[in-house]
Amino acid sequence: MPVMDGMEAAREIRKLERVAGRQGPPALIIALTGLGSTTNRKEAFDSGVDIFLTKPARLKDLRKMIDDWEPKVAKGGVGGA
Repeated sequence: MPVMDGMEAAREIRKLERVAGRQGPPALIIALTGLGSTTNRKEAFDSGVDIFLTKPARLKDLRKMIDDWEPKVAKGGVGGA
């Protein structure tokens, strides 16, 4: 990404949600990357990513994850990061 990487973008989205007092569930953030290390996965989730996928990813699997995803808010959690 020209201005920021995906992790920084996720952190900014979560920050905007907190500052704006967003009503309803948080935005669904999906990381699709070629970097599949434990460190990268941890950084993604710490940044506010909801779903972390490594390439190659099958569209069928991605579609199922999106269909099955429930925000943490709906489960009684805090949502977001």
